[in-house]
Amino acid sequence: MGNTLGKNIKTFRKNKGLTQEELAELLNITPQAVSKWESENGLPDVSMLIPLAQVLGVTTDTLLGYDSLSENETLISRVRETVSGLERSEEGRDQKALKVCEYLSTETTLNPGCFELIKDYAEETANLSMYADPVLENCFPDDTERIEKIYRDAIRKGAYLISHCKDKVLVDKTHFALAWIYIHEKDFEYAREHINVLPCISNGRIREKISMELTFFESGFEKMKGDIKDSSVFLFDLVASMLNTIAQNYGWWEKDKDEAMEICDWCEGIVKAFAVRKDAVNITHYIRVRRSIAFFKLVAAKRAGDTALAEEIYAGFAKQIDGEDLTDEEKKQAMELLNNDISHYSKYC
Repeated sequence: MGNTLGKNIKTFRKNKGLTQEELAELLNITPQAVSKWESENGLPDVSMLIPLAQVLGVTTDTLLGYDSLSENETLISRVRETVSGLERSEEGRDQKALKVCEYLSTETTLNPGCFELIKDYAEETANLSMYADPVLENCFPDDTERIEKIYRDAIRKGAYLISHCKDKVLVDKTHFALAWIYIHEKDFEYAREHINVLPCISNGRIREKISMELTFFESGFEKMKGDIKDSSVFLFDLVASMLNTIAQNYGWWEKDKDEAMEICDWCEGIVKAFAVRKDAVNITHYIRVRRSIAFFKLVAAKRAGDTALAEEIYAGFAKQIDGEDLTDEEKKQAMELLNNDISHYSKYC
């Protein structure tokens, strides 16, 4: 540790533009002490580590050469690879979701400071809550205690993240996930508390919009075009997600088949129009949303007892996807996703 610490003190001192004398004055010690540290002829007292890190503008872990970020990245990569393996198993979606949550429960207990994993755990538990919801799929009628244990654990760890994490994106994603858990638990008051602290787009004062303008005034239009491209993808993800929700609920719950089809067609049309510029969309999200909306149309047709229309919708989707500017693998993925939905939800529609 000594060698790393001495070199780090010297590096961070220079990064701050401080001389040894100036650093010594800020710490109320002698310049000779700083010189000894940096020349690796001595170590600072343990009581000096926190004020030393504060003056140099780094964490104590960074000062000591403990690369926690790199370690976290390795941990996150390992855990997410394991999750992907669980999700590729041959089990049903509900059982895979349950096993993923129980695995993440263990990993987040072993690594309580890894906020990325806690966020993942909250999101996967939100996904599990859909399968467990007795009004929707009711996949775990005999495992109530097992599911409740996961809920309580994910909510507790999510609350810890919200209270201690400085990354607003992770905090917002965790609020969103916890809201879904409470919704499926029918605890709407707590759900609303998490929803009400999330960013709101209704006032139009969003960061991405003014950030593009800042880039223009600071660096010019050519530089701004990069921001426009990034914001276009962000906008597509947001719009597509909203349209997916609209189509989903009309497909499942609208009693008037014609109105359900009209709304789903409208949602599909907007998504397809947006994707005319391929660099303006997340192609993976595009494929998933296209297949989702097609499936919700199938649901509406089947719920109305119109099997012929359902077959027409399926054939039409396959033809559209085959004619789009997609790779063979992307076309195959779109059809596999739709077929998986049909297989999983056939008992409902």
